Amino acid sequence: GTHGEKQHVGRSGDGGIDGVIRQDALGLTNIYIQAKRYADTNKVGEPEIRNFIGSLDTQGASLGVFITTSSFQPGAVHTAEGYRHGRI
Repeated sequence: GTHGEKQHVGRSGDGGIDGVIRQDALGLTNIYIQAKRYADTNKVGEPEIRNFIGSLDTQGASLGVFITTSSFQPGAVHTAEGYRHGRI
């Protein structure tokens, strides 16, 4: 949106959230981001997605983006697709 604003929050103890994009001036629509820098052979698994879902729920978030330099295991994809009808 035209009011989009970003915030980097990733650090030790970040609660599983590396960044936030605020989509509107009131801050009602936030997209929470998790990023993992993994080797090609180290795929993101279901536990990482479940942890991210827990972080989203803690934040009261409705949208999340999980970014990786590698790829996702099938179980991770299935779990993400099932979260609030694919809101990851």
